[in-house]
Amino acid sequence: MRRTLASVFLSFSLALVMSVPAFAQRTTGSIIGTVTDDTGGILPGVTVTIKGDAIVGAQTDVSNDKGLYRFAALPPGSYTLSFALSGFSTLNRPGVRVSLGATNEENVSLKVSTMAEEVTVTGETSVVDTQSNEISTNYDKDWVRNAPVPRFSFFDLINAAPGVNQNSSGDARSTSFGGGTTDNSYQLDGTDFTAPLTGASWPYPNTDAIEEIEVLSLGAPAEYGNLQGAVFNIVTRQGSNAFHGDANFYYQSQGLTSKNTTPAEDGGLPYHRDKFNDATFQLSGPVVKDRLWFFASYQYQRDFNSPAGTDPAFPARTQADRVFFKANWQIDTKDKLQFAYHDDYYRIPYPVVACTALNSPSSCNVEHGHNPSPNLTFTSVRSDKTYIEARVSGFYGKDHSDPLQGGERTQPRFKNKDTGEITGGIYSWYDGEISKTAASAKISHFADHFLGGSHDFKFGVQYNRGGHDYVTGYNDYIYTYGPTAYYPGGYTYGFTADPSYKGGRERTLGVFFDDTFRLSSRLTLNVGVRYDNARASFDPLPLLDKDGNVTGQSPAVADLFTWNTVSPRVGFNLKLTGDGKTVLKGHYGRYYRGIITGEFESLSPSRSTFYSFSGQYDANGNPIDKAFVSDNSQLSVDRSFKAPYTDQYIVQLERELAKNLGVSFNYIHKEGKRYGAYRDTGGAYAKVAYVDDQGADHTGRTITVDQLQNSLEDRRFVLTNRPEMFSKYNGFTAQVTKRMSQNWQMVASLVLSKSTGRLPSSLGSPIDEQAGAAILGVKQFGQDPNDFLNTDGRLIADRPVTGKVQFMYQLPAGFLVGLNFSHQTGRPWARQIDVTDLTGIPKALPLAEPIDGNRRVSDSNILDVRVQKQFGVSKEAKIGLFLDLLNLTNDAAYDSVGDRLGTSEGFGVPTSFIPPRRLMLGAKFTF
Repeated sequence: MRRTLASVFLSFSLALVMSVPAFAQRTTGSIIGTVTDDTGGILPGVTVTIKGDAIVGAQTDVSNDKGLYRFAALPPGSYTLSFALSGFSTLNRPGVRVSLGATNEENVSLKVSTMAEEVTVTGETSVVDTQSNEISTNYDKDWVRNAPVPRFSFFDLINAAPGVNQNSSGDARSTSFGGGTTDNSYQLDGTDFTAPLTGASWPYPNTDAIEEIEVLSLGAPAEYGNLQGAVFNIVTRQGSNAFHGDANFYYQSQGLTSKNTTPAEDGGLPYHRDKFNDATFQLSGPVVKDRLWFFASYQYQRDFNSPAGTDPAFPARTQADRVFFKANWQIDTKDKLQFAYHDDYYRIPYPVVACTALNSPSSCNVEHGHNPSPNLTFTSVRSDKTYIEARVSGFYGKDHSDPLQGGERTQPRFKNKDTGEITGGIYSWYDGEISKTAASAKISHFADHFLGGSHDFKFGVQYNRGGHDYVTGYNDYIYTYGPTAYYPGGYTYGFTADPSYKGGRERTLGVFFDDTFRLSSRLTLNVGVRYDNARASFDPLPLLDKDGNVTGQSPAVADLFTWNTVSPRVGFNLKLTGDGKTVLKGHYGRYYRGIITGEFESLSPSRSTFYSFSGQYDANGNPIDKAFVSDNSQLSVDRSFKAPYTDQYIVQLERELAKNLGVSFNYIHKEGKRYGAYRDTGGAYAKVAYVDDQGADHTGRTITVDQLQNSLEDRRFVLTNRPEMFSKYNGFTAQVTKRMSQNWQMVASLVLSKSTGRLPSSLGSPIDEQAGAAILGVKQFGQDPNDFLNTDGRLIADRPVTGKVQFMYQLPAGFLVGLNFSHQTGRPWARQIDVTDLTGIPKALPLAEPIDGNRRVSDSNILDVRVQKQFGVSKEAKIGLFLDLLNLTNDAAYDSVGDRLGTSEGFGVPTSFIPPRRLMLGAKFTF
């Protein structure tokens, strides 16, 4: 039985009081530095004071006998530092920028003076990271609030980062440096909102409520676990001692929309904009000055459109109503309590790009529900050396899938295998709950005289429990052929399934240790280790008959499998020059994926049976010639099933070229192993020859396939670690970063890479997600031994060349120009063959050729531009008018193909075209 949020927090707070070391995710940054005199001599006893809008009052520290000072747990923002010591001029340094997750090194020199004078020197925060060996990119509030983006979700922002690529236009699934969509960790104000079902993000925060985003792509410290890829760290805005607010409105229409496809490509139905209205409202300020602050936000978003090739009378309707509230209570000078609450009421067409030209409107799904997500955080600065944080958080979603255009949930779905067209009903419907509850805390301690250097120690523990319970109904799926040259008489066949409950639970307990060890003024070591104990289980679930009636309850399974993992992380940061402007970094780390409940949900004790039939019905509507195909009683999991992992190796060179301008070069090597797939332990197979002599691009060569020798009922499938499953990534990146100064900022990157391997998603289409877990459409990988044919090649998210530029310039007279450009190589795909009749295995559609990159969807070159003019209404109030030119070049890139089956008329036909050039008008009011 689930514990309530309050009881979890109460028990965990008690554990904190009992001095158990603890863990949480980072939502702040820090400043460190050394104070010297003008001859370079160390100055102990200097009083260092910091002030800023994001903290209450002033905080102070005193430099130690090595001249070191330190401020931890600073919210992202701009600060002023003051340095005072008798006999020296007081130095004020305003404009010191603290970024999310970063440690800024601010070294200063004080001038001897017999007079009480003050000197102000503008902050020059280095763009070179001299403390860590991570590869990360930060987007501050200036970019977040002014970036020209389509405004689908916060993914528009994180996908701008080097090495991060979305599956398709407008998709909410991303990969990072060759990883899968199931490999990442998503953090919202320290709340882990990574879905236990899929490993993807779950709640989508309002973009205008975001303060800063950190994309920690590689080299994550031991503080982060249960991931093989990137950490997407999002921190929302907060209140202050002054009232502030803003209202934003964005508008698009068909009259402001171009077209980027020809009638031959879209069948005379180009992209059509039906409606786009997006309005957000934010308000913040004090409830009690210096004690209690608040921030509140609401977003109303309606995005209705018809992709190229689809009927504009039936647009895909994306809807979102997002609410957010945060309160910060400064209990006393040391202790602070923060409460945040987010909910996202959504309706999202599935797939996100809605239907392609080959789908009828009735065959498309819409996913809808909402995600209440509370977060309660306690922080305490016990001294200038010790900082404690405790947190309880979670999300508790209600999720449903129905026909996009309304109507009956249950109606047959048809696919014409000659043309690739899909008509009739949706593939499946479902109603479910998905949740995650986490309790965590950490203690950070600074030791300046230990083992020959200074140390920033972090110790932590994290507990979370998550999972999902869904009732799912699969509609009859009927395939039709001919008559064609291959099948003169034409025929049909189909599959049908009983409704069932599916679900899964995971429980994880993790502890970690991190140390930033400053061995000398030039060399810093980053070492850490993490231990996780993770367990998969099933709760009792209702049992259903073929009509969906409850007939009983399945038993609970308390321990399906358990993972015990140890993750070492080690790296160095070496200043090659005395001024710290050239830095060499290296990192090695092992990263284990967390449990994903969608990978084993099909093993649920709640019975689920699939049948084949003729594709025809009798007078009573019953399938004719119904025959058993499989059910989940044939499925099991290897008790020794182990956690997949990725080893990361990074070498990085950073150089500051000028004030606020830096360049970095990175080489990345990643190897992933122990991915899961099924093995058939009951089926008997023989090698038989298939002649590839049918359909487009056939080769005439002989392909050896596996033919089932016994019955379908004899098959037994075990989910296990298959040595044939692996991933390998080699990449080189070059990045130029210019912080906002002299009225402009920029991040430009080039990534050259090669991503190979075999994952459960290697049979997927180019629009599918690259997944390292056997989830969703790839959850059956390995049940057919022909799945391994030609799937050890390029991974489906392989993009050899990716170039990106984000640029913003503040012009005179209140004008601003923003630019967001992305070039990406198209994703690879390979031709399929249908060997169902030859092998005796249903839906046997292996690859006829390796995924070698010779076939790819089109490259994309997307340029979005913003032009903005701001008007002053009063001293505090301003109005901004802007226009965003989205896909300014009117690129006609496409994300997928109609069919990969060589005998289909839709073979290789471009589909899922990105939206054309659109003009989005907007206005904002701020005070």
